[in-house]
Amino acid sequence: MGRFMEGLSRAPRPPERIEAAPVRVVRDLAYGTDLRMDLYLPRSAPEPTPTPTPVIVWLAGGGWRNQRRGQGPRLARLFAERGYAMADIEYRSSEVSRWPAQLHDVRAALSHLHDIADEYALDPSAIGLWGSSAGAHLALLAAFAADAAPAVRAVVAGYPPTDLLSLNDDALPGGVLGVDPSDPAWGLLGGRPSDRAATAAEASPVRQVRPGVPPVLLLHGDADLLIGPAQSRRLHDALLTAGTESHLLLVHGADHGFLNTGDWELHPMTATVLSSRTPGADRSVLLTPALIERFFDRHLRTDPWNA
Repeated sequence: MGRFMEGLSRAPRPPERIEAAPVRVVRDLAYGTDLRMDLYLPRSAPEPTPTPTPVIVWLAGGGWRNQRRGQGPRLARLFAERGYAMADIEYRSSEVSRWPAQLHDVRAALSHLHDIADEYALDPSAIGLWGSSAGAHLALLAAFAADAAPAVRAVVAGYPPTDLLSLNDDALPGGVLGVDPSDPAWGLLGGRPSDRAATAAEASPVRQVRPGVPPVLLLHGDADLLIGPAQSRRLHDALLTAGTESHLLLVHGADHGFLNTGDWELHPMTATVLSSRTPGADRSVLLTPALIERFFDRHLRTDPWNA
């Protein structure tokens, strides 16, 4: 069954206490079109030749127009203190540039991390992406690109829009996205998704799935009124069809944006998990930082996790 699924199967534990640990922060590294990233680097004993550090790139949400660095989990703690280099990146607002500028910016950030790998002892062959909402959408598309370089080895996607042509169909009662000129999908595409169907399909992760895309961990609140949880279910099903590792956690009672608060870090949230490792079965698990860390460990660490 594998250590990740074994971890999901463990009995509930008390809330985790996440202790602060010193990290090295390098701010305002320039890349792309007037964009900046911050690096959170684990402090380690000086070594003549430091072991390259796996990298997790954080992509904040904000409807493709209000994204900013520093919005989301506390990256110094999750997971720089655990031995990962964390990169907090930017991408252009849809109010400045339409699609696909945002995807180009993410890819520029990945290329820049590759360029500075030696300077900061990064492992460019061990990159994972972690995003929320619009940031999760871009993370998935960057990972699924057939010509992605450098390659992405794993993605954690929090409440992503995965099919821009089905946002309205997948909305929960009281939550509609994709049918109003003021909503983010219109802003990204420059109009109603159904009127720009080819572009909307190109910008939809579920329509870019192919065999061989990286493993995905999806996190979605079952009470999400902005992006219906059926959007993540669509992607999970498509990944299963493609033979790709996929895990979907439907977080009980959670609305949109739960990763942006620190509460989930200290007080685990209950979720139902559907997994390619146990098709046809579901179980209750706790969403904790340790669960996300285990997923990245399995795919980014060059140790027995990958055995």
